[in-house]
Formats: sequence, structure tokens, C-alpha cells
Amino acid sequence: MAERGRAVTVVTDRPFYPDYEIAAGYEAGQRDCEEVFGVDVLRLPTYVPKGGRAIKRCINEAVFLAGVVSRLLTGRIKRSTQVVSLCPSIFTVLAGAVATKRSGRHVAIVHDIQSGLAAGLGMLGSGPILRLLQSLERFALNRADSIIVLSEHMREVLQRQGVRRPIEVIPIWVDLNQIFPLPRPDGARPVVLYSGNLGRKQGWDQLIAMVEILRDRRPDIQVVIRGTGSRIDVLQEEIQERRLTNVSLQPLVPAEQLNEGLAAGDVHLVPQDPNGADFAIPSKVYGIMAAGRPFVCTAVPGSPLALLEKQTQSCACVPPNDPDAFADAVIRLASDPALCEGMGQRARDYVAATASRDVVLSRYLDLLLGQSNPATKEIRQLQPALDR
Repeated sequence: MAERGRAVTVVTDRPFYPDYEIAAGYEAGQRDCEEVFGVDVLRLPTYVPKGGRAIKRCINEAVFLAGVVSRLLTGRIKRSTQVVSLCPSIFTVLAGAVATKRSGRHVAIVHDIQSGLAAGLGMLGSGPILRLLQSLERFALNRADSIIVLSEHMREVLQRQGVRRPIEVIPIWVDLNQIFPLPRPDGARPVVLYSGNLGRKQGWDQLIAMVEILRDRRPDIQVVIRGTGSRIDVLQEEIQERRLTNVSLQPLVPAEQLNEGLAAGDVHLVPQDPNGADFAIPSKVYGIMAAGRPFVCTAVPGSPLALLEKQTQSCACVPPNDPDAFADAVIRLASDPALCEGMGQRARDYVAATASRDVVLSRYLDLLLGQSNPATKEIRQLQPALDR
């Protein structure tokens, strides 16, 4: 929107994820007010939910909501005619609702359904706290003008919870000019790459079990794990105890090196905890696909990633908690560069048609302005068939 000449303000936390510590250079509020790519950014003082526990996350999000409301009351933030809120934080959706003028439009982008993830991963149980969170989701989302989700299944889940506002299925966008296929060196050792957060919903224990099988069956395959998160210490201990000499732990690459970082893997890994897989889609898969690389994921039949496999034939899904099947799929792809190249090309073509920056953000803008165009209608009509 800034590129199209509109004045845009972003209200956010001071950055602390995924290390659960305020990033260097932000801790004392040095960058609470700045301009980034023509966008005014306002960062609020932040409670850091160290350890990633559910109750601490709720406190973090409530503090953010309180900060937005207080600044609206004092006039430091102005209510707007166009507001976008990003969830997983239903408190952010509430902040978006109160920040929208009566005559304005509020679009809520839901990438994770918090209540479903919390229940599936055993973070809140199935009692009154979970029901309260579902009620809060229903209340907040029914105050948006439009809602964006990543899959047809996510739309159905919200509708079953009583969300009655219009819900659009739109994937995460990728800038195809910044992420594109790069060649791998001839004769290089096969590299299997996991990159991202190392937390509960990633199902990292499946990853470790698979790496152990690769060590015994194909020690020539190098496994690289990049990332950090709430389970990083446990992961390091597991690697040492099991003597997994075929794996290396590395930090995440800087944003400006993302394309080269994705290209470093011949095959990418996307493990998921099956109990939370229906309520979120790993955002990394679209970047992997744009880079022209195949990935192996753990997914149950009918889940969003299983449907993506059917649609694109650009990834391989294996049953969750089956490390032998996980390893078999990895070995099959790592042993067949031609197969990987074909899957990678189909992945790139799919992203170009449905998830490129221009396609997705144009649909966002149409919803925000209350407009529609033929391309948006055509994609909306195709989406249910694609999901089936």
C-alpha cells in the first residue's frame, strides 16, 4: 500500500521471536518510532513470554492490546478507515477492531487458529479456558469485515465455531524476484535441510528419529538444522546422546541471504505435530516452493499439506510419527536429482500462479477497500476444487 502512495502505519511489538529475548538495538526503545520502506513503524513496550508457555503468551498479547487501546485514547494512534490485523493473536484482532473507524474496513488475516493449536498440542486442555479462547476468537473475528485464512479446512473450523463474517482462502505470498531457483554444485554431497522455529508444533522429535535412521542407512546424506526456539537445548542434548554425526546445527541465515539459504538444501523437511496440523500451514513451504525445491512433510490425509501434495505433486507427505516412512521419502528424493528438479519446477509454477506477491497482495487490497475484480473471483471459484 505504501508503494501505491498510501500512508501506512504498523503497530507492533519490539522483536523478541524466536529467541524470546528483545533483539539487540531494540531493548531500550531505541527503534520504537522509525520509518521502514516508507512505512511508519510504532513498536510498543513488550512483555516477553519466555519459555513460550500459553499463559505467558496470553499475557504478552494482552499487554499489546492494552498498549494499543491506551494510545488510541491518548491520540498517539489515530483510528483508520483501513485496518489489517494479523493472527495468531486474537488480541491483535481485537486491537484492529477498536482501531477501525465506524465507516472503515477491518481485515483479519488468520494464519494460525489459536484455540485449535492450543487444544491439539495439549497447551490448554479441553476445559473452560479453551472454551473461553474459542468464545474470544468468535467475538473478535465477527467484528472484522473480512477474514483471510490459508486453507478451506481453516475456514470450515472457524465457521463451526460460529464465525459468520466473510472468509477468503488466500495463501501466504512470496516475492518471486527475491526467491528463485539456484543450481546446486555438481557432485556435491546431498543436503537435507530443516530451517525454522524449533518448537512444539513443529514436531521436532519426528525429525530426530528420522535423522538417526539416515545415519545408519545413508551416512552420506548431510542433514542441516537451522533455527532456534523453545526446544533448542533439548534438541542439542538429543543429538549428542544419539551421536548423530550426520547432522549439523546452524543459526538462521539473515533475511538478505534467504534465497541462498533455501538453495543450500536438495530436499527440505517440514515435520509437524499432527495434533496441530489442521489449524496452521507452515509459512516456510511457500518459500521452499518458490526456490524450486521439493520437501518432505508429515501430514495426515485430508490435512492442508496433504491436499497441497495432491494439487501440485511438488512434495511428499508421509504419516506422522513414522520415522521409517519419513526416512524412506527423504532417501528417495535425495537419490534422484531429476525427480527433485521436476517437483521443484511444479512447485515454482504453482506459487507463480497462486501465491506470488502481486497476486496475493492485490487480493488483500481488494478486500481492504471493499472491491472485487475478475481475477479474484476466478481464484475464489477455483479454490474449493483445488482443496478437494
